[in-house]
Amino acid sequence: MKKPTYKYPDFVSKVELKSEKGKRYWLNLEIDKNKSDGITVILKNPSRADKLISDKTVFNVSNYIYRNREKYSELKDAGKITILNLIPNYLTDSSGLKEFRETIIDRENIRTLNEYCGKNNNVIIAWGNHPSGLYHEYEQLKAETKKILTENQNQVFYVDKMTVAGNPKHGQVWGYDNVLKKITEL
Repeated sequence: MKKPTYKYPDFVSKVELKSEKGKRYWLNLEIDKNKSDGITVILKNPSRADKLISDKTVFNVSNYIYRNREKYSELKDAGKITILNLIPNYLTDSSGLKEFRETIIDRENIRTLNEYCGKNNNVIIAWGNHPSGLYHEYEQLKAETKKILTENQNQVFYVDKMTVAGNPKHGQVWGYDNVLKKITEL
């Protein structure tokens, strides 16, 4: 069965990204050119979204933020959404990420996480549970990301709930009525 093609929502006026060699390091979506603040969302890994087409997760995350701007003061002034990932490898089914085990901890991606967490104060973590076969690597990436968030003194949020394994609910499965919650301690 062919996966559906997602277009960017009409409110997205500009899309920029950095991708190379099967990896996407960042994706910026302009949602309101009259607002200067940015918000960063950290997911697991990119699926298909590029400059021309979105994917289910990016579509869902951008709609959640846009629709809830009046509900949450942290989203009110967001003119740009930056999508980052713990793992930069493009792959729709994360169970295949284990074949990249040797290079999954990508220094350029760590640098990118630090750069954008330094630019945007508000960060939503939404990486979901471990990819199959990468528990230790995922734990290392999460620890490094939490250190970056702490050092940058970011305001960190998640949507709805943590999973049984203690990970923030993945952005692909957020409901528009799910509550945005602040994390007091990483």
